[in-house]
Amino acid sequence: MDTILLPKLIPLLATDPDIKVEVVIDQGLTDIVIQRFDAGFRLGKQVAGDMIAVRIGPDVRKGVVGSPAYFAAMPPPVVLQDLTHHRCIKLRM
Repeated sequence: MDTILLPKLIPLLATDPDIKVEVVIDQGLTDIVIQRFDAGFRLGKQVAGDMIAVRIGPDVRKGVVGSPAYFAAMPPPVVLQDLTHHRCIKLRM
């Protein structure tokens, strides 16, 4: 948040100090309309079809990390699907 969202909020808050910002961080795909949020921010292309999306930052790189001992015993993943054969922390939305 501090490298993408905060640089966009600081100029806005400087021009209008009456704006109140509350940041809610949720790993799920919250319906911002039902939850009555004024705006929502998501990484990637996880936007509902009836929503309008505007890019506010650059692509965010992701990586796979592991100990040298682990990768000595297991081949490093080449494509995302390779992770299904690895012992790792998985996050499913």
